[in-house]
Order: sequence, then structure tokens, then C-alpha cells
Amino acid sequence: MSTYRWLYLYPFEHNNGFIARTKAVYAKQGFQIEPLKALFSKDNFSKREKNTVVLNWYEDQPFRKGLKGSRRLLFIVSFFISILAMRFFSHRIIWLRHNFKPHNLPRETTLFRVTVWLLDKVAHQTVTLEPVRGIPGQVVRHPLYQPDAGLKTVIEQTRGRARPINYLYFGVIKPYKRLDALLRAWPASESLTIMGKCADEEHTSLLNQIIRERNLDVPWHNAFIEQDDLEEAVASARYVIIPHEDGAMISSGTFYMALSLGANVLCFDSEFGRAKAAEFEFVQVLDAQHLDTQLPALSYTSADTVIEQAMQKYGDQEVQLSWRKVL
Repeated sequence: MSTYRWLYLYPFEHNNGFIARTKAVYAKQGFQIEPLKALFSKDNFSKREKNTVVLNWYEDQPFRKGLKGSRRLLFIVSFFISILAMRFFSHRIIWLRHNFKPHNLPRETTLFRVTVWLLDKVAHQTVTLEPVRGIPGQVVRHPLYQPDAGLKTVIEQTRGRARPINYLYFGVIKPYKRLDALLRAWPASESLTIMGKCADEEHTSLLNQIIRERNLDVPWHNAFIEQDDLEEAVASARYVIIPHEDGAMISSGTFYMALSLGANVLCFDSEFGRAKAAEFEFVQVLDAQHLDTQLPALSYTSADTVIEQAMQKYGDQEVQLSWRKVL
């Protein structure tokens, strides 16, 4: 068990389930978990040796939407000051890096490079959710979206269950996730279900234009999806498709939710997709140029087998062990 007693976490809440699951990991290792903003208290000077910080998605902070002009400049300055100040309040700072580049920008910027450089210097350890060439550091396991006991119940519920959605794409829709590339390549003879909100009006217009011009059979629920509705859809899907741009993300919450509910996974060619296809038989890499012949020839692994295999590598014990080496 760690000798540190308080863990200050950013973000403290998140809508995709990852934070709730990792909170449980930290609690089992004896930490009292607090939001990061509580770190900057004079009381933490005296108990600095007992404090640990874990930062998620922190590299994205200077690129929040809605910040403009002097307000954005003030936020960025205070953001950098807060990074530097963390060492005065905490004995150990762990940066869990999630992204290769900002999700709200088409490419890396000087500001992003400076942010990454500063976080790397201030953090005592940089960790990632997948092995990454060029980012030395410890790898921690991405948790599945339910604890082992819940997943065992899902296994029993999913045996023999009909999965009427052949192909599902879900999640918040952003350009780097390359739904546009998927739609351009998607066979008109196959139905593709899309569930996820696209907040970018220009990108939404582009996606609808592709669907319309190619006369695709693509039902799209363009809205925020409640968690229960999303889980029901994933549990009803045979295949979940992840066409994300190579080099845009280190890991994918979409992938681990699919595994947690028994869906097979299809990826466009990427380092992430190739690594997962080598790890699991139910992950297959697609060639965007030949979907019309590849889709009918796909192999399928039953949902209960998907969950059982996922638990072997990403179950509660494996996630705990990976974090114990870091904390």
C-alpha cells in the first residue's frame, strides 16, 4: 500500500466512466481522494509528503472552447502558474497523458508543445494507457467500465442475446475521429448506426452531405446520449467501429466500453488498432479501400468470450497491479 494518504485528482468527475473507475482503484490502495483545486491550501504545505496528484487530460486545458481574448490569456497564465505551484503542495505528481495533440485543434501548436514540455518537467512520472514509442514511462491499464462482479453478470445476460445492430459508431464526434473518412468508404449496401453529438456545425454539415450524396443507410442520433441508452446500444451491437486518425489518441474509451459490453471491434489502420488486433482475436483492422469485400468476410467472436478475454487483461486485479507500481 502507498505511504501517501491524500490523492488530488483532475478531473474529479467525468461523464465517460473512466474517472469513476480509477477512483475506485485509488481508494483500494488507501488514498483519500480530493479534487485538484483542494490541493492549493496552506494546510498542504505541512502535509506535502502525504500528498499525491494525478492529472488526466491536463494537456488539453489551454485549448478549452469558449475562452477568447484577455480571458483566455489570463487562464493560460494561471494554468502555467498552477502547474509550477503543484510541487510546493505535493510530494508526487503523476501526469497520465491521454493525447498526442489537442482534440479541439487540427494539429500540434507551439502552445501545446510548451504545455507538454512543462508537464513533463514538473511531473515526477508520466504514465500512459498504452505503450507509446517516444514517450518513456510506466503503462497503466485502462479499466473496463464495470468491476469484475458486474462484468460476470453481463456475461450471463449476454449469452444468447440478440444483437440486431450490425455496425455501430458511437461517442462525441470530432474531426480527428474520422467519421467523415468512414462515411466516404462505407458501402451503400450496409447499414451503419451512429450515436453521438457533433457540436461543430461545419463538420456536421460535411457528414450529412456525405450521407446524402452517397445515399447511405446511416441512422444518426446527433445528440448527447444518456449512459443507459448508450450501453443498451453497445450491448445490441455486433461490431463497434473506431476509424480514428492514427497518431491522434493514445488510448480509446470507446474501445474499452465496447469490450465491457461484448462487442467486437473494427479499426482503421493505426498503431492503436494494430496493437489491439495483435492482443485480441475479436479486434480486426480494416482497409478503407476494400470495405465492400472485407465486411462480409469478418469473423465474429461471441459477446461472452469478448468480455471474458477482456477481463483477463483489463480486469480489476490487473488494473490495480499496474497502478500499484506507479503510486
